[in-house]
Amino acid sequence: MKSTIEHPKVFISYAWASEDYRLKVRSFATDLMGNGIDVLLDQWSLKEGNDTYAFMEQSVTDPTITNVLILLDPIYEKKANERHGGVGTETQIISPEIYNKVKQEKFLPVIFERGENGEISKPQYLKTMLHFDLSQEEKYDSEYQRLVKRLYGIEIVEKPELGKKPLWLEEKSIIQTKTRTGYECLKQQKSDNIKKDEYRNFLFAVKEKIVNFRKDELGDSVSTDEYIELYADTKLYRDEFLHLLKYSLYVSEAHKIIASVMEEICVEIKSKGGYEGEVMRTLLHEIFIYVIAYYLKNKNYDALSYTLSKTYFVGRCGDAEVGSFDVFYDNNESLDRAVSQKDDKNYYSGTASYWINNINIEVCNKNEFVFADIFCHNASLFIENYTRMWFWFPITYIYDRTEYRNSLFRQFAIRLKSNEHLQEAAKMMGYSDTESFKKKYIEIERKMKEGIIKEYRYNSAFETAPVICQYVKSEELGIRN
Repeated sequence: MKSTIEHPKVFISYAWASEDYRLKVRSFATDLMGNGIDVLLDQWSLKEGNDTYAFMEQSVTDPTITNVLILLDPIYEKKANERHGGVGTETQIISPEIYNKVKQEKFLPVIFERGENGEISKPQYLKTMLHFDLSQEEKYDSEYQRLVKRLYGIEIVEKPELGKKPLWLEEKSIIQTKTRTGYECLKQQKSDNIKKDEYRNFLFAVKEKIVNFRKDELGDSVSTDEYIELYADTKLYRDEFLHLLKYSLYVSEAHKIIASVMEEICVEIKSKGGYEGEVMRTLLHEIFIYVIAYYLKNKNYDALSYTLSKTYFVGRCGDAEVGSFDVFYDNNESLDRAVSQKDDKNYYSGTASYWINNINIEVCNKNEFVFADIFCHNASLFIENYTRMWFWFPITYIYDRTEYRNSLFRQFAIRLKSNEHLQEAAKMMGYSDTESFKKKYIEIERKMKEGIIKEYRYNSAFETAPVICQYVKSEELGIRN
């Protein structure tokens, strides 16, 4: 990891253009000064009678200068390539420094203004270098913050710790062959009602195993290893449920049966005491995310809409307690601590780490699971039937950060610019038309800007749980075919 810089000092190289441009450069340099970064800028450092060449050479090669910021625009590119004027002089000084060093971190290209058609202008000797982009107003603040971090020697994206080999690599199925074979009858040509009854009976059998789960040898207190082993013992039930989930393709309206069985499980384990009750509620939370991941993966929008918009009745003995899909949410601090202690890691969530490490790849991969969890967070914001004051917190969202540009959630959000995808998203969220969804979108967008809806994040995390409003503005929704 690169060491931090206590007192950054930078030289700014730029092309003299209009007076407005020079004022813009000076304003940028003033902001840096205000953030504790000493700036060497010709507008306030070069006095009448000074040798301009000597000033440039000294500024570029001075060892006390921690970074040289090269502010790029079309004029700078032209002058640098033609070796013209002060920019040409600086290019002759800077380019050998870049070309002759295998690893150079001193010179930082900054896109300051783009061409008439939005193109990025870079001199030939800088073409292959990564850059910061301060040319777009909507991204200026985030890019400026990235740049300041870089100038202080702070990692912009910290490399994650090396994890362990995932357990599922060498795992064999623990579902009995007889059980798997029995499910095959769902593929046969039968009436819808017969298949529904068979499917419900299969799921009911798994449900009974879950609600009656008990481990007799447990004492009043358990060790870290014992608690993790207890949760690991529920894996068979998870995988049996998920194996049946895959057969939903062959059963009409299977999603209604699945939602009903999950509701029944929730009712029966809601007040179950002891360690078994804790792990069962966490297991149901995990299963629910898998169900949403599977529907997303298979583009089953009817199933998504039904499952996420449904009202769940989870009271017992005549209690009329109702809830949205948040009834499946659980916060297992015991599992969080146990996993963190066992691995000797300070995980944001030991539960999330365990889930990711033990992913059932027959149903979805890690990225699809995380996408589903984040999707639930967004659904809790946008679905009208979601009535809780708190929103679904996606405990796995931190596993989306290393693939930010290609994350499934970001792809989903950006596609809302397409009217086709907008219609699909509106359907998933339970809206009958896109206009109703847009109205809600504008409301959420406004509440986020006004701070009425707060960002969700782990206390010590820089990244927040992503929301589609962060990627697509309301006026961009459905603007393309």
